[in-house]
Amino acid sequence: MNSQFTDWDQDLPPEKYEEYQTLINTLKLKNQNEFGLFFVECISIEEEVLLRIIKDIPDKKIEFLHLVNPTYTLYEQVLNLYKNKNFDILFIQGLELSLYQYEQENFGNIQARNSQDLTGIPPILDHLNRLRESFRDNIPVSFVFIGQAFLINYFIRRCQDFFDWQSSTLKLTSIPSSDEEECNSNYTGKPLYKITY
Repeated sequence: MNSQFTDWDQDLPPEKYEEYQTLINTLKLKNQNEFGLFFVECISIEEEVLLRIIKDIPDKKIEFLHLVNPTYTLYEQVLNLYKNKNFDILFIQGLELSLYQYEQENFGNIQARNSQDLTGIPPILDHLNRLRESFRDNIPVSFVFIGQAFLINYFIRRCQDFFDWQSSTLKLTSIPSSDEEECNSNYTGKPLYKITY
């Protein structure tokens, strides 16, 4: 009798890419017109991640909203974009600019960008909390908010109604290089984290 042993780890993607692969798998599995919220902590590799995601999810229509100025509202802008482009996934970058402005106006100079006073809510987060059902009902897509830990922590602490509602959080520190594509293309596992609905 000749036994064949295999290395189970051989079938799994490298551990440092699990979060990225989880995001890709989850976005692929989302049905068209299905609402979802994702918060992705991503430092210094944002552009690489966005380009790679376009390549890894070719069957989904992806749009990007890069905010370059602080804003108090988001709904109308996103609704108009959705009506004109009819996308499946929307990546939003730059929302922390609105939070930085709020911190500056209310607490002065930002030293650590992490205020301890949790009594106030920035207008943009209040806006998202109040219109969460409108986002779900009128813009049924996967929203992926990309930013630093500061942005994610602000959502967790001061935008709980919006954040806790059908959301997931991931931290991306790296993405697979083209040399590792073959290894990852065989990975078809289910998401490795709990999605709260």
